[in-house]
Amino acid sequence: MRAHLDVSASDHLVIEFRNSPDADWEALKNRLVEELGFRRDGTPVVGLDESIYPDFKRSNLTLAAGRDNWSGHYLLSQCASGDDFLRTLFGTLQAY
Repeated sequence: MRAHLDVSASDHLVIEFRNSPDADWEALKNRLVEELGFRRDGTPVVGLDESIYPDFKRSNLTLAAGRDNWSGHYLLSQCASGDDFLRTLFGTLQAY
């Protein structure tokens, strides 16, 4: 899966999937919930060139999720433990 790790305007990490196929995003969503213990929270908001998806949450961290024309699908950390998780996830994704 093609991914790019960056620091967002909120000073937390974001993984952008840019031109990755939608099937890769679907597989990652399923893995986060089924294997890594996240639950989804929130209501999707769909716009013309961007969408906000339900957050991924587990006990000590929240990852915002969405898609826009520039980043593709993305996961955005909301806290320090989320930054740590995204660093690890990014490393795992780069190994594939």
